[in-house]
Amino acid sequence: MRYILFIVIVFCNSFFAKAQTELMEKLKARYDIKNGYETMVNISIDVPGLTVSPKDLSIKYEKGKKVQIKGKGILLIPKKGLTNQFSELLSSQAHWIFLSDNGGFVNYKLVSMDSKSDWVTADLKILKEQSRIDEIDLITKDSGEYLIKHSYSSGNFPSTTEISFWTSKLNIPLKFLGKTSLNKAKDKDGKIKGKIFLKFSGFHFL
Repeated sequence: MRYILFIVIVFCNSFFAKAQTELMEKLKARYDIKNGYETMVNISIDVPGLTVSPKDLSIKYEKGKKVQIKGKGILLIPKKGLTNQFSELLSSQAHWIFLSDNGGFVNYKLVSMDSKSDWVTADLKILKEQSRIDEIDLITKDSGEYLIKHSYSSGNFPSTTEISFWTSKLNIPLKFLGKTSLNKAKDKDGKIKGKIFLKFSGFHFL
């Protein structure tokens, strides 16, 4: 009986390991950015106690180079939620832990194995049929927590992204705050809770 149970456990582990590897490869293929990309982004911020006007920016990303941002009144571009985050997350050294399979979605927890990484864990909600990441719950080392929800229209990358955050590091230039203050938005732990909305248009690869 023990021998049969051992065989079953080994078989199940091998099956899930193969399925996980196949899923990883499909995700990497979907979100691969060979050279870079350009896109327009409309960004708006919703933080209780703050008034910040929406901004339209252009973003150019080339592999191996810093992201170039252009636009009138540049305020804040979160690293979490930008298009290149997918390939960076999927190429990181991480341990994948299966969490659940809920019909059309499968959930994994990624635990970073890179000491230089700025994130600790990332919970992924993946649409199996399209090998598509719909949600990322990201815990960082010192920048707080981010729940990132993606919506897709066509193509492999999101058309809109909603980022819910709880962080002590929200850098908005004073000239965009008007008469409001970041101190009013902080909780008793000195952290700020809010949302950032990104709407992408004109996306194309370089």
